[in-house]
Amino acid sequence: MTWRVYLGRSMTGELGAELDVSAGSVAHTLNSHDEVSVTFSRASLDGVSREWWSYRSGCLVVTYADSVGVERIVSAAPISDAPQEDRQAGTVTLAGRGPSWLLEDRVVLPAEPHGDIRRGVVALRGLSFRGLVSEVVRLALAKANGGLPVVLPGPVRGRRERTYEAWNVSNNGAWKRIVEMTEVIGGPDVQFRPRWANDERTRFEWVLLVGTDAQQTLPQDRTVVWDATAARGDVAAMAVTTNADDVTHRVYATGAGEGAGVALQHRTARELPRWMPLVERVISDADVEDTASGRALLASKAAAAVRLDAMDQIDLTVNADPVGAPIGTWWCGELVRVVADGWLSVPDGDHDLRVIATRYELGSDLVQVQCQPDMLGEELSWSADGI
Repeated sequence: MTWRVYLGRSMTGELGAELDVSAGSVAHTLNSHDEVSVTFSRASLDGVSREWWSYRSGCLVVTYADSVGVERIVSAAPISDAPQEDRQAGTVTLAGRGPSWLLEDRVVLPAEPHGDIRRGVVALRGLSFRGLVSEVVRLALAKANGGLPVVLPGPVRGRRERTYEAWNVSNNGAWKRIVEMTEVIGGPDVQFRPRWANDERTRFEWVLLVGTDAQQTLPQDRTVVWDATAARGDVAAMAVTTNADDVTHRVYATGAGEGAGVALQHRTARELPRWMPLVERVISDADVEDTASGRALLASKAAAAVRLDAMDQIDLTVNADPVGAPIGTWWCGELVRVVADGWLSVPDGDHDLRVIATRYELGSDLVQVQCQPDMLGEELSWSADGI
């Protein structure tokens, strides 16, 4: 079981030199950017041209080879900061973030800007969430020097639509528009998953994965089972934390505008708890206009923020290379099944959990995993009819 880190080129997916790493970590968070940090010997950069380890142009490609020698990419993160050099120790530290971070600085426009662009409109019609996210990414990449080795899903028809007007350029950031879709009720999970681009493993690419309208979670071929019944099983530690901070019975969602002209929608739980005092909250998104589509978006955000029950978070420490399920064969966002027996904080039996965050320490054969129960309350039922 071996961790490795290579340099790569963000725009082409070329794989470069392997680094002599002394410490590092990788963190995955659902619907957010990977976070990577590695410390390595300064000598690793000898003879390596600058674009391989420079801000944005370079990429940190982290892999894990399992007990039978299969090497899989765990993260490929464009370099997000200047190198930090420790001359006394002879080391360099580089940080990287997932490719979705690069979309924070891309704007969704119908074409490359020339002259007065204010009347330009991106009108996406008759698509599913997967189709909408794919089109936003395609437009963000279809620019001079904008290409990345990203594999997009094919066009998926549906009943959803989005309109992005060029005059509203300050609010048309590509990642911002994607996050908006993940946050509405029934919105999809989104992930840029790295993989080898050829059999020779000299190139890498990212596959854009998006949940469907019928089930917003990421697609997966199987459910990994972690056995927590034996002292030396797949799970080394497990704890449950309950957080009731988000319990909310009624939500008011405000948008753009002033005074009585402000965009405003509200949603209330279908049934209020009999013995709990009412909890109301206000959420705001100043970018949403008081239009039909804007009101629908605010209503969906309000509905998604209604919570009737406290949320349990299950923190696990699992082996990195259990039989049949090493790192790189399961991912943040997927469903896992934990079989528990004899734990003080977890009832005995099988528990279906959704992985919402992972953290890897390079050199360790243990993984820190955060999960939530795989259940959707009445306010979060799957629906193909939402916004």
